[in-house]
Amino acid sequence: MDYLLTEKGKLDLEAILKGRSLYAFDFDGTLAKIVREHHAARLSRPIRFWLEKLATRAPTAIISGRSVEDLRSRVGTAVPHLIGNHGSEGPHTRQEDIQQVRETSSGWLELITGRLQDELIRSGVTVENKSYSLSFHYRTVEQRDEARALISRIIAELSPPPRIVLGKSVVNVMPPTASHKGTALLEYMRRLDCSTALYVGDDETDEDVFALRDHRILTVRVGKKKGSAARYFLKRQTEITEMLRLLVEVGDQSIHTWSGCHEHGATRPVPHPNE
Repeated sequence: MDYLLTEKGKLDLEAILKGRSLYAFDFDGTLAKIVREHHAARLSRPIRFWLEKLATRAPTAIISGRSVEDLRSRVGTAVPHLIGNHGSEGPHTRQEDIQQVRETSSGWLELITGRLQDELIRSGVTVENKSYSLSFHYRTVEQRDEARALISRIIAELSPPPRIVLGKSVVNVMPPTASHKGTALLEYMRRLDCSTALYVGDDETDEDVFALRDHRILTVRVGKKKGSAARYFLKRQTEITEMLRLLVEVGDQSIHTWSGCHEHGATRPVPHPNE
């Protein structure tokens, strides 16, 4: 992995600006800081500013483990394309497929609430029902080893066996037939007629994109990690602001880059937001 904010990294960013590219981001830990309370995550003012500028100039998407409804409550109209539940929720999924995923998740939740709810309450683990997947959160739990052991025991009882993706103090379980972030990104590249893409994420759920190793996709991980398949990394989440600013300002110097992307994609100097 190479550091993105170097001359080499900036040249690769400039390269994808030369064609019609999709700019896609994870939410938690990428566009928004990781916070102790899951519901408190939000976009900072500078990131919202530059993200909105980018989204008026080029196809832009958020692909998150959160539900689309949850994302919309935090992003509003800043980004037009919202893909939830790790890639399995959005207009790109067939109705029959998403119904099967929903029914599987609903059956899991019924089992958990019917037989295991008391143990979860005692442990402090919370289960987030996202309709198309479930997430076990234990960020605020003191006895973390016991919490992880309980989650593992519960997951072992789920049928059909779920696809498990580990996050930061969260265990995500998805029906085996559900789409993932990698397949969702490729589908949106096709739907939006984008020949290249940038994808930025920060944890194991994003490795589904990084592991594609598709030369058309420039992959960036927030936080350097040994073994990650991402091409580049950022040192910290706050550097997202600098990356977004570069994309907008360099893009505005290449008028042809933005032509035809959006109705309101006029190119003009962009003022800096107040920090």
